[in-house]
Amino acid sequence: MSTRAAPSPRVVMLPSPLLGPASYLPLAETLREREVPTLVASVPAGDVMPSAVLDLFGAVAEHHQPTVLVAHSNAGYYAPVLAESLDLPVVFVDAALPATGVGETLLAPAAFAELIATLPLTDGLLPPWPSWWDRSDVAALFPDDEWLDRVTREAPRLPPEYFTTPLPVPSGWEARPAAYLGFGDTYAAELALAEELGWVVRRERGHHLTHLVEPDRVAGLLLELLGGFATLR
Repeated sequence: MSTRAAPSPRVVMLPSPLLGPASYLPLAETLREREVPTLVASVPAGDVMPSAVLDLFGAVAEHHQPTVLVAHSNAGYYAPVLAESLDLPVVFVDAALPATGVGETLLAPAAFAELIATLPLTDGLLPPWPSWWDRSDVAALFPDDEWLDRVTREAPRLPPEYFTTPLPVPSGWEARPAAYLGFGDTYAAELALAEELGWVVRRERGHHLTHLVEPDRVAGLLLELLGGFATLR
């Protein structure tokens, strides 16, 4: 008797609104080459505020009907409400997580908010995310200078109010199907929470933009985690 293969997952990738979609395109292309339909959601043009980001992410996901969401970095705050409304599992990749047992969350932990408060504003907007640090310090996260320049050009410039505007958090979001893929120790607290919650957790070598530098390796890791959700659909 032949065994019927599980259907391929369909992925909508939620990019960090601090970065924009560009740095996720190589990973999405690699997943598509492995016969996993993958779309990177866009972020709003113009004013980037939490309600607009949530609405756009939701519209993209509803239109493309994924079987799983992949959320990176700051997009992790948005994933719980989208997962509930669309009834989808989530793979969090080096992503922020809201606290459990709360009805809303701000989009920056306290230490990060302190950094944001020190950044210069131009026309009331923050610099693009890669420019928050010296170029020599942030360059190691990118494959080369061309990618650093591209992401810097395409990264949204956010108003400081983005980080102080609450975003809803569904009750019991942490009990929904989820997995966590972390690189390095930037999100050590989130990794610990994911383990405490009993999610499947992978701790891997790398850094916050490993998905851009090593898309093949990250695609393989994601496919292993996505396989765990196959029985849910």
